[in-house]
Amino acid sequence: MSRIAASMGTMSTVTLSTVTLPTDGPLRLSPRPLAQRNAQYAEQFDAETLFYDVYRRGPDIVFQGPPLLNLAEPLLAAPLLRNPLGPLLRRMRRIERHKASEIRLRSAADAVVLDGPLGPIPITVQPDGSDLFAGRRVLHSLSKDNAPRWIADWIRFYREIHGADAVLLYDNGSTRYSAAGLEADLRAAFPDMLIVVLLWPFKYGPQGGWAGAVDGVEAPWDSDFCQTGSLQHARQRFLQRARSVLNVDIDELVIGPEPIFAATERSRDGFIKFEGQWVSAATPEPVPPEASRHHHFIHRDLAESDGCPPKWCIAPPRCESDGYTWSVHNLFGARANRRIDPRFTFRHFRAINNNWKADRKLDETFAADRFVVDEPLAAAMAQAGLGEAGGP
Repeated sequence: MSRIAASMGTMSTVTLSTVTLPTDGPLRLSPRPLAQRNAQYAEQFDAETLFYDVYRRGPDIVFQGPPLLNLAEPLLAAPLLRNPLGPLLRRMRRIERHKASEIRLRSAADAVVLDGPLGPIPITVQPDGSDLFAGRRVLHSLSKDNAPRWIADWIRFYREIHGADAVLLYDNGSTRYSAAGLEADLRAAFPDMLIVVLLWPFKYGPQGGWAGAVDGVEAPWDSDFCQTGSLQHARQRFLQRARSVLNVDIDELVIGPEPIFAATERSRDGFIKFEGQWVSAATPEPVPPEASRHHHFIHRDLAESDGCPPKWCIAPPRCESDGYTWSVHNLFGARANRRIDPRFTFRHFRAINNNWKADRKLDETFAADRFVVDEPLAAAMAQAGLGEAGGP
């Protein structure tokens, strides 16, 4: 019997072949020095996930997961990977990134066994999903326990203002609802759109920066594999043939002179990167947290000093290379990543808060001489119909 757990998590349209290491065998070792790990680090670190998913991409099988690190040597000792050339003319290529890894094996097989020091590991190869989103303008994010009303407002805004016609939402193990239930509700609310909510139940990973600081020293961003993994998975399995893809969170709304999807498709590089501005949680009248929605928050704080890391939109057929990495705030490896397009910004809502982040300044008292209406934001939300009675 295999000491490796290979499981398949099923959604209405998507299945993952996940490979998890047993805790009594070899595990992924942390890349972070012991002195830089805080008290939560060990619990948050993903030592067990070998592959998030194993799936077909054209003629290849892709084994995709967090960085292999110390697991590379025992895994690559598997005969299928060590000696891939054979009767089926298999070829193997390994791509190791800072927060992700991929092994591509040229094979037409629907199932494989990785034998060796970690095995045997029997794996069902999931199908190529690129047909599903081919030609679509896709709104993409990773989410956990965000209120369904927030997600619906987010989708409605991007459908009405930017022309999104598909949503690929990775659910990072929500406990307030099921991913399948959320998908069903969103499909009912937006019958004119393709909606896929994919359960992505992996550990998010320890934070870097001040959130992971030890003794007043910022921690490196070296152990948060989950979100970069979801982006690479979306890119490789589903979005290769998408017309364009916008990567923004549920608490982020893009403002610009034209729809961001169309602008990206016409852009020189097929890629637009843009910066963000905070929207305050302060309001002239109290808003009950259980009823809060995007349209309740339209003020910017004149005293705001915090910036927002950039986000991006991409046209995959025009901006693709094995040397690129889709990451939360960057397209690493691409020359176009160096440029910020000043025509577009996103508004980042402090009050639309899923509790992943640190202090969001939710208790500020409104003062008319400090908080000003963000007119472009208010106009865009009104145009999208956010706040209207009967809206999804």
